[in-house]
Amino acid sequence: MAITKNTNEMPFLQIKDLVVEYTSDGETIHAVNGVDLSLRRGETLGLVGETGAGKTTIAKSILRILPDRSAKICGGEIFVNGKDLLKLSEPEIQQIRGNEIAMIFQDPMTALNPVKRVGDQIAEVIRIHNSISPAEVEKRAKEMLELVGIPAQRFREYPHQFSGGMKQRVVIAIALACNPDLLLADEPTTALDVTIQAQVLDMIADLKKQKNSSMIMITHDLGVVAEVCDQVGIIYAGEIVEYGSKEQIFDHPTHPYTIGLFGAIPDMNEDEEWLHPIEGLPPDPTNLPQGCAFNPRCPYATEECRKGKIPFAETPDGHLSRCLHTAEVLKKEANA
Repeated sequence: MAITKNTNEMPFLQIKDLVVEYTSDGETIHAVNGVDLSLRRGETLGLVGETGAGKTTIAKSILRILPDRSAKICGGEIFVNGKDLLKLSEPEIQQIRGNEIAMIFQDPMTALNPVKRVGDQIAEVIRIHNSISPAEVEKRAKEMLELVGIPAQRFREYPHQFSGGMKQRVVIAIALACNPDLLLADEPTTALDVTIQAQVLDMIADLKKQKNSSMIMITHDLGVVAEVCDQVGIIYAGEIVEYGSKEQIFDHPTHPYTIGLFGAIPDMNEDEEWLHPIEGLPPDPTNLPQGCAFNPRCPYATEECRKGKIPFAETPDGHLSRCLHTAEVLKKEANA
């Protein structure tokens, strides 16, 4: 069942049945297992899940920057503005990377080239995608620095001369330099302290609004999702297990994994001595459980959960959950 909003408007981004595998030491790693999602222009989709769930692989598949030797897109389609990105030639996709689609990488320490001036790294993107003079390229690069809150006078400095938060701002400036239609933000605030995190999120939201860009926000932090996202996809073992609007997911989570994620967050209004973590560990991606991949950790799992792929079912409030025991889960949560 494809995830599509009930609207006459064509999705700006649509992913259909995406399957991605890695190979390592002769073993096959099932990283993404039949993911469907859609996104309208101007919308922000949050992808939430534990490390190794496949979030970053989905984003890299959109940009087609997976490692050639170890990764393979085994099936599926990725449409952006009606174009199937997986059928484009390498020169064609190069014209899209950084121009129509850009990515904010997780770690600015590794995303930036340590021996190139930050201004030159911003200017490179502008120069590749625009037929303008070197003077105009430099002018635009300086404007991007100013746009993310860095004085233009620092154009010729190197990454080591910037703090972690400033480096992240430079990475954001590179990603936004050509006004992309789709922004892929891979945990852009992970390495930042809380104060700088709030500033960076506000800046991304403002710039996205100015340019009417769509965005996929990859994060572990449900607080970040609450602040910036419109739609939410909960990912487990390479599958979307619950999908809906931010309000639906936060107010009425129905998949046991989603409920477990919320249960692991401290509630400042409750006098709790201990958090309630999800028991067990994520599955080995080289040997995923049969049926629902969450069944070894799920308190509701039955023999039926271990047979075949679990389809999406519509919940009472209209969002989608990949669980056979939705009614039982909701009843227990209501009595908790």
